[in-house]
Amino acid sequence: MHILSSIFLAFALTANAHTHLSNIWVNGTRQAVGRCIRPSVKSTANSPIQDLSSDDLRCRAISMDTDGTDTCGVVAGTKVTAEWHKSNGMGTVISASHKGPCLVYMSKMEAEGAGNVWFKIYEDGYDPDTDSWCIDKLIANDGKLDVTIPVDIEPGNYLMRTELIALHNASEEPVANSPETGAQLFPNCAQLYVSGEGSAEPKAVAIPGTYKPTDPGLFINIYKKITSYIIPGPDVYKPGSA
Repeated sequence: MHILSSIFLAFALTANAHTHLSNIWVNGTRQAVGRCIRPSVKSTANSPIQDLSSDDLRCRAISMDTDGTDTCGVVAGTKVTAEWHKSNGMGTVISASHKGPCLVYMSKMEAEGAGNVWFKIYEDGYDPDTDSWCIDKLIANDGKLDVTIPVDIEPGNYLMRTELIALHNASEEPVANSPETGAQLFPNCAQLYVSGEGSAEPKAVAIPGTYKPTDPGLFINIYKKITSYIIPGPDVYKPGSA
C-alpha cells in the first residue's frame, strides 16, 4: 500500500504541474480562450517540456506554421497581459508546489522560431526578501502577467513566447521519460502584429540552445535556503541597447 500511495502521489504532483497560456489581453481587452495563441499538441497541451534540445521548447505547438491562428495587433511600448490556467481559461493556474520563474521572449514570426531569433523582454525569478517566486505572484494574480512590448523594435509580425519554469524536481538532472526529474518548462506563443516607428533588432539567441541542464537556474534545490537566483537565458532587452 505504501508503494502504491507513493506512486499515486508522484503521479498527482506531476499532473498538477500542467498549465498553458489560455488567454492574452490586448488594449485592456481579454481575448477569447486560445485566440492569437499557437495551439498546443492535444495530447500534451498542458504538459511540460523537459528535453532542452527539443524543438517543442519553442512554443509547445502543433506546428510553427502561422495558418489557423489569429494575429492580435499591439502598439510598441504598450502592455500585453498573458493569462495562464490549467484549462478553459479559468480556475487553477498551476500547482502551488511548482515554484519558479516567468520569462517572455519575442521573435520575428517569419523565422518560425528557428535559429538565433529569440530576444528576452521580461523575466521575474525569486525574491529572497519575501521568499516568493514569480509563479507564486502569478497564482495570486489569477494567472495574469503584464508584459511591455519594447517601444523601439521595428514593426512587423512577432511571436511572443511566454514561459513558466517549475523547479520542484530541479535538484536532479532530467532523465529521459522520467517526469519526476529535472526542471519542467511550460512555453506557449502568441501571435502579435507590432505597430510603431522603431527600427531596433535586438540581439537574439536560439531556442532550443540557450538553456543547458546544468544551468544554475535550471539545476537547483529550491528546498534549501536561497539567497539569490540566476534566471536562465540571456539578459532582458532594454530599449535603446540594440
